[in-house]
Amino acid sequence: MTISRRAFISLAGAGMAATALSPMLNAKQTPLNQKLTLWGPPIGPSIALARVAENGRSGQLIEQLDFKVWRTPDQLRSGIISGDMQLSGVPSYVGANLYNKGMPVQLMNIMTWGLLYLVSTDPSISRITDIVGKTITMPFRNDMPDLVFQYITKKAGLVAGKDFQLNYAPTPLAVIQMMMSGRADLCILPEPAATAAMLKGRQKQLSFHRVLSIQDAWGEATGGKPRIPQAGLLVDKKLVEQAPEFLQQLQLDCVEASRWANANPAAAGGLAEQHLAIKAKVTELSLPFVNLAATPAMEAKAELEDFFSKMAELSPAIIGGKLPDDDFYLKF
Repeated sequence: MTISRRAFISLAGAGMAATALSPMLNAKQTPLNQKLTLWGPPIGPSIALARVAENGRSGQLIEQLDFKVWRTPDQLRSGIISGDMQLSGVPSYVGANLYNKGMPVQLMNIMTWGLLYLVSTDPSISRITDIVGKTITMPFRNDMPDLVFQYITKKAGLVAGKDFQLNYAPTPLAVIQMMMSGRADLCILPEPAATAAMLKGRQKQLSFHRVLSIQDAWGEATGGKPRIPQAGLLVDKKLVEQAPEFLQQLQLDCVEASRWANANPAAAGGLAEQHLAIKAKVTELSLPFVNLAATPAMEAKAELEDFFSKMAELSPAIIGGKLPDDDFYLKF
C-alpha cells in the first residue's frame, strides 16, 4: 500500500440535520473510559477538528477527546494500519486508496469542498482559456491538483505543451519561493498557501491575485456543482461497530465547528495558530476560500464517485485501481 508523500499537503455547512441524541452512550458500545484522538493534517480544514475536540458534545460521551496533527503520510499510514489513528482527516482519494488496499476504514464525511486556486500577477485572467500562451507552476506532479487541472484544460480544448506550459515544484512552499523570486507568475496553490503567497507578496511590493477558483472551473468542465469533494474524516471500522452514537454526535459537531469557523474567522485563526502553527491572519483571510461544509459521506457519494472516476481516467492508481464499493461510505 502506498500513499503519495504529497497527498497530505494537497489539501492544503450542513449535511446532516440536527437530531436529538441520548446524552450518554450504551456502555457496551462506547466505554465511558475510552480516549480518542481526532487527527488532522497541518492545514486549514483541520481547524474544525480542533474546534470539535475543544467544544464538541461528542467529547462529553467519552472520557477524553483530543486533537493532534499528523505531519507526514508515513505517520498517517502507520497510524491507520496499527489502529492508533481511528479518526483521521485525509484527502478523499487517499481514503479510497486505503480502503481499496484492504484497510478497515470508512469515510465519515467530506469536510472541505475544494481549496485550489489559480494565483497570478495578471488580474485580467478570469477563465481557464486565458492561460493560453502562459506557463503555469504548480506542486505535486501527477497528484490530485495536477490531475484536476489536466481534466479541466482538456475539457476546455487546451493541450499542455502546445497551448500552455506546465512547470512543477515539489511543494506549495517551493511554488511561493518561486513567486517571490520572480520565477513564477501564474500558479496553482491550495489554501492557505494561496493566501500566504499574496500576503508575502505585499511585503515585497509584489501584487498577486486569486484570479480563478479551480472548483468553479471543475464545475464548468464537468457540468456539475462548482466544488470538489477534496478531504474528509476517515474512521476505523472497529469504532463504527463500537460507538455509532458517538460518531453521530461527532458528525453533528463537525457541522457546527465548520459553521463556527466560517462565521468566526479571526477566532478560528487563533485556534489554527495554536494547533497548526499557521499564522492567525493567514487562516482568517483564507477561510472564505476553504469551503468548509461537513457533509456526511453518503450524501456526498454521487459527487465522490464522479470525482474518483474522473481522476481514475487519468491515473487509476490514485484511488487504488477501482471505485470503492458502498461499504466505504459510512451510513448512520
